[in-house]
Amino acid sequence: MKCVILAAGRGRRLQRSDSKPLTSILGIPLIERTIRTAMDGGATGFVVVSGYQAEPLSQFMTTLSQRLGGEITTVHNADWDSKDNGASLLAARGHLQEPFLLTMADHVFAADTVRRLLQNTPPQDGLLLACDRDINNPLVDPDDVTRVQIDDTGAIRDIAKGLKQFNGYDTGLFLCTPGFLQVLSEAAGQGDSSLSAGVRHLAANGKARAVDTDGAFWIDVDDEAAFRRAEHAMLNNIRGKDRDGPVSRYLNRPLSARLSRYLAYTSLTPNRISLISFAASLLGAGLMLLPHYWALALGGLLAQAASVLDGCDGEIARLKYQASDYGGWLDAVLDRYSDALLLTALALHSWQDGTLAAVPVGFLAVTGALVLSYTADKYDGLMRDKGGSRFRLGRDVRLLVIALGAVLNLPFATLVLIALSMNAEAIRRMWVCRG
Repeated sequence: MKCVILAAGRGRRLQRSDSKPLTSILGIPLIERTIRTAMDGGATGFVVVSGYQAEPLSQFMTTLSQRLGGEITTVHNADWDSKDNGASLLAARGHLQEPFLLTMADHVFAADTVRRLLQNTPPQDGLLLACDRDINNPLVDPDDVTRVQIDDTGAIRDIAKGLKQFNGYDTGLFLCTPGFLQVLSEAAGQGDSSLSAGVRHLAANGKARAVDTDGAFWIDVDDEAAFRRAEHAMLNNIRGKDRDGPVSRYLNRPLSARLSRYLAYTSLTPNRISLISFAASLLGAGLMLLPHYWALALGGLLAQAASVLDGCDGEIARLKYQASDYGGWLDAVLDRYSDALLLTALALHSWQDGTLAAVPVGFLAVTGALVLSYTADKYDGLMRDKGGSRFRLGRDVRLLVIALGAVLNLPFATLVLIALSMNAEAIRRMWVCRG
């Protein structure tokens, strides 16, 4: 399924770069986000319509096509500054003999919306439009969005900016038949070359239907305010990781998301962030070996800082499409090393204070932590299959307990608590997951 992306406009209201489609949001150009999301949703080829700053956009598309290993064709709309967006779609007409997806370079949306569109069949010679029925959506600028009137059967009755009677918003994501191009051409011949004019013509003939986005994320990044809303929403979306424990969900993730907002605009890769987090844990463990309270406390604070930073590698991987099997494996291995080093350092610090029992208790704490980490994936999988509660007592809780124990100068009590809780949780998981 080809996807046409309209990228011809100048975008005067968003002055972050010379080319709006190439404007970076959280480290990735807007148009690259659009293409990657559409690919995730099922698009297999792309036609990008350029206009303003056509040459740098065309060069970027060539490079992106090579990186993604997919077909991206660029066509130029010579009338980009004198006609509406429908003229840009007509410029791609020679590449569109089958039904196609249509969207805009400055629209960020969820891949699920693309899948939802592709699961439906458009009317003959008509189109489907992904419509947001939430007219109170905080991501939408109600004064700028194109409004849609939809009847009880899902048929579109009217579409326009400033529409008085409406019950949905145009997300700018369509599934069109080639018949739409003929209608659009006729509308342009009558002096209105906007996409909305073509949709209104189809609506009048019962050939334009709405597909509900069902609350899925989307935003039109049209100006500076929308850009900031988009950043905030995208960062919020990565905070809802299903496998987060309570400390990650309510403490670490809000902090790491704020940090990731800045890291996304740097050249740091997820793997480098994993290594930096490990280095912080290593330094923290080294400080804990010193026989001074200040070193113990500082080491504990570094352990908690590493825990927060450890969330950034996955966040950056998702935000910048840099996730890899190796990266996930490397992060898991470094986490296990970090846990063992921090707990061992805590035990040795306590042993230096004369608490001989710190050595066997420290061994139990390290063993419990490693076993708990090892059982996490299998436990989550079994609980998902059984539909039961996935209570998590994991690394996020463990590192916070280490940090608090170090700051409160209670290294041995901390080891006892971790040894008991981690091993008890491992036993609980084995009991819950039995036959």
